[in-house]
Amino acid sequence: MSNLALAEAVRLVKQGQRFLLTCHVLPDADAVGSMLGLAEILRSLGKEVYLYNRDPIPPQLHFLPGVDAVRNSIPTGMHFDATFITDTAARSLLPRRFPSHAVTGPVVIIDHHVAHDDFGDVVVRDVSACATAVVVLDVAAALGVRRPLSLAAGAPLYTALVADTGGFRYPGTTAQTLRIAADLLDTGVDAWTVASNIFEGWSMARLRLLGSAINAMETEYAGRVAVVTVPLAMLDKAGATDDAAEGLVEYGRMLKGVEISAMLWERRPRTDETIEGLTLTRVSLRSAGRADVSKVAVALGGGGHRAAAGATMNLDLRSARELVVLEAGRELGIDP
Repeated sequence: MSNLALAEAVRLVKQGQRFLLTCHVLPDADAVGSMLGLAEILRSLGKEVYLYNRDPIPPQLHFLPGVDAVRNSIPTGMHFDATFITDTAARSLLPRRFPSHAVTGPVVIIDHHVAHDDFGDVVVRDVSACATAVVVLDVAAALGVRRPLSLAAGAPLYTALVADTGGFRYPGTTAQTLRIAADLLDTGVDAWTVASNIFEGWSMARLRLLGSAINAMETEYAGRVAVVTVPLAMLDKAGATDDAAEGLVEYGRMLKGVEISAMLWERRPRTDETIEGLTLTRVSLRSAGRADVSKVAVALGGGGHRAAAGATMNLDLRSARELVVLEAGRELGIDP
């Protein structure tokens, strides 16, 4: 992490009063949890915050304190002293009609992704952090915010940490990760409430979708790559929405011998999906250990971490699948 960037972020907070907080489209737990945790930290310093994301917050995160304050638009005429964007490594992950610089003020990126394009005015990034929530805590410490934090800040940050480490199972989990988690539990967070909302409490529609996805699973390269494709028809048959497919990629990694698990699913396109236009296929990738799926994602126009990454592609499912399998093979050292 750049000390200069962190110092500049602190300066903007201290000199400003009103801040816009947002994260990437189709937000996940680390993006939302980091945004909500940072918002509460800024409020504790007497700052005014406005929370924005064009897309709805996933249902499994509705239990988080402060989530009801997130709005899907910004009132006309509102201006900010600075904008903080959490867990967002690329401009393409912002809405197509993201506010102009005249509205946002200086843009500060708070992130931990290895693959990125630094589109912000200030980039506070720690690629060694297991979650963006950890970087938010570094910002809080630099601002002089004392621990333990309030429950309103601790709950979303702990949730982000749990989600992005896969329940403290992923390789990025270290002794320090668990010490940070313990500090956040000291805020009064109920660990079971978080775990049950993140990993359980599925709808019947999502369980039906899981069954269909597992039945549709295929393998490539003698079982080293697992691939699931989820067309809109599969979603409709299960009665599931687009976000119900999130996380199902983990089941491919459970198959013995699989080194890379990939899931592709169709999205109902919207004219404001990303700054690059319509998104037709989303790709989610997971590594079973040695493979670096962030390299695969970058080749597909996305990004992420060594163990978990993704991309959005303006291709139909069949064409996208061909490219995903090709790039996964290259990462495994297999010639096409």
